Amino acid sequence: MRPQATSKIAAALAALALALPAAAAAQARADTSLFRPLELAAPNEFRSASGAPGPRYWQQRADHSIAAALDTATHVVRGTETIRYRNNSPETLRFVWLQVDQNLYRPGSKGSFQNPSDSRWGARDFAGGVTFSYVRAGGRTVQPHVDDTMMRLDLPRPLAPGESVELELGWSFPVPEHGSDRMGRKGELYEIAQWFPRMAVFDDVSGWNTDPYLGQGEFYREYGDYDVAITVPAGFVVAATGVLQNPGEVLTAAQRERLARAAGTDEQVSIITADEAGTAAARPRSTGTQTWRFRAENVHDFAWAASPRFRWDSETWDGVRCHSFYEPEAENWTTAADMTCFSIKEFSTRWFRYPYPQATSVAGPVGGMEYPMFVMVGSTGTEQSVFSTIAHEQGHEWFPMIVSSNERRYAWMDEGFNTFIDHWTGSLRYPAETVQYTKPQVRGAYESLRDRGGDPVVMTPPDRILRTSLGVGAYYKPALALHMLRDEVVGPAAFDAAFREYVRRWAYKHPTPADFFRTMHDVTGRDLSWFWRGWLYTAEPLDQAVTNVTSTAVAAEQGGGFNATVELASLTPVAMPVRLRLVLGNGETRDVELPESIWYGGMTYSYVTRVPAAVTGVLIDPANTLPDRSRSNNAWGTSRTK
Repeated sequence: MRPQATSKIAAALAALALALPAAAAAQARADTSLFRPLELAAPNEFRSASGAPGPRYWQQRADHSIAAALDTATHVVRGTETIRYRNNSPETLRFVWLQVDQNLYRPGSKGSFQNPSDSRWGARDFAGGVTFSYVRAGGRTVQPHVDDTMMRLDLPRPLAPGESVELELGWSFPVPEHGSDRMGRKGELYEIAQWFPRMAVFDDVSGWNTDPYLGQGEFYREYGDYDVAITVPAGFVVAATGVLQNPGEVLTAAQRERLARAAGTDEQVSIITADEAGTAAARPRSTGTQTWRFRAENVHDFAWAASPRFRWDSETWDGVRCHSFYEPEAENWTTAADMTCFSIKEFSTRWFRYPYPQATSVAGPVGGMEYPMFVMVGSTGTEQSVFSTIAHEQGHEWFPMIVSSNERRYAWMDEGFNTFIDHWTGSLRYPAETVQYTKPQVRGAYESLRDRGGDPVVMTPPDRILRTSLGVGAYYKPALALHMLRDEVVGPAAFDAAFREYVRRWAYKHPTPADFFRTMHDVTGRDLSWFWRGWLYTAEPLDQAVTNVTSTAVAAEQGGGFNATVELASLTPVAMPVRLRLVLGNGETRDVELPESIWYGGMTYSYVTRVPAAVTGVLIDPANTLPDRSRSNNAWGTSRTK
């Protein structure tokens, strides 16, 4: 090779070397498309690129033994607790964090400034909070460092990987009348939840999760087994998470016989009848106290309720005992045990088999709240509204009780998923009626709140979403997004397979949004970055429009007819497939489905097709299935009257 040619090649290579980084940088700067891949945390040995737990996934474990007593004269709960905490992480821990949610009701708590005292989530000017009588770790007394609803315990010696430590606590707290609509009391009825110190989650994503409890985002906890003893006045009946361990001590012979009968039938059986409720016939004895013992396995929380006036009904579906507890005046609760079984069966059949031995629904002052194997629902309302709320709260057994995401940061992975799966229960039980949480109801609720200015970014933590917008951001918008993904984008079969796989992969584990996104990609085979970005990461609504239509005659020798061009636009950075109805001059109509890929080149698109007659009208979304912000720009020509 001649020297001159060599120098030219060298110069060209040098120029190319300089140009490549500049071109790559320019391309990176230019990649602002809605369809660019989501920027997710890199997969690793703990969380795989497929969205499944990695080969070295780990999580901590916390087993609890609790003995608690309810003093109905002072409305105080006193308890002692032992937590056996196992460090399954690869890190040595020198301290641990616990959640002490009852401190929300201390005067001056962070949450008291977040919610007005007379609001649904407010503390109602109640002077509460936890008082500790002792705190020990590894058998040694330790000084707790309390920061509002979080508490750090410095361990006497470091907790190495694979080791366990016992934490022992004695505590008490006064029961508020209205505990942020999460717990409380009314008359002699007590509903007790978020009541004992519990381990915060230490995970591979954030380390210690120490977001305070402010009134929303209750759940992110470690799984374990619970042995709980609850002492109440002898005239009281207790309903709780878990399975009753000592029925011979706290139930009459007639009640035990009825429970045995209910265990073998899907017909509702009265364990405590209307005539017996509140009478001596309902209790083995009526003086002194009695202790009810419960055991729950592989759960991350425990709640209970007590009243001397409970009615109690029970029936069984596929080995799961369904219970309802309600006071006599709750007149639309007489079929609530059957409502509970109906809901459990539907969610099990469609998504993932209910894994626990029992499911309980309790009527009381709390409007609607969920805990493992146990939900609280308002005692008033129509039969249909009682069912809708029971079904919704029981649906939470799947999200977040079985699949335990971080609700304090991602409420949509709890409330949104649950609102989505609620769709089928109401439609099945009341097929001829409009029922809460069905897809049309969810869409209507979203559009109504959106049009009043409440359309937040779904990925926002719940305590940072305005209360007026929380229903949209945590419930309706993500639920509607899942419906649209299922029905309009990937199809029911592909969506259902992916959603079931997500539940299967992450049952009893702690998934993140990235794990969900990757699982849906993995199973459907579709990169849905554009969908998540539009519906979960922005506060923009959908707004598809037809901007112009032209029809150009085609010469007979070229086949005749018309070349029609339909100019389309997506006026916000939210994309969806487009369903078009073309109205032709000869009276014919044609329906066309255009995939989301039409927006790859930008948010305008020209659809060209050959038709036998000129296009006289165009309508986007003729079935009116999408929550389009302005349907006035969805029509052109004569289609406006169609």
